[in-house]
Amino acid sequence: MNNNPQKIVPHLWSDENAKEAAEFYVSAFGKNSKIKNITTLHDTPPGDTDTVTFG
Repeated sequence: MNNNPQKIVPHLWSDENAKEAAEFYVSAFGKNSKIKNITTLHDTPPGDTDTVTFG
């Protein structure tokens, strides 16, 4: 039996305003939480798309 706990990595989806949603969650999680990376994908079928990594 493996005694190493598995890491849980939740994913959130937002149709719009991903940056603003991440900022809200970071503020709710407390001072040790921060936005780590923002990547904008251009020219996707629905338009520009942001992916935001935070924790």
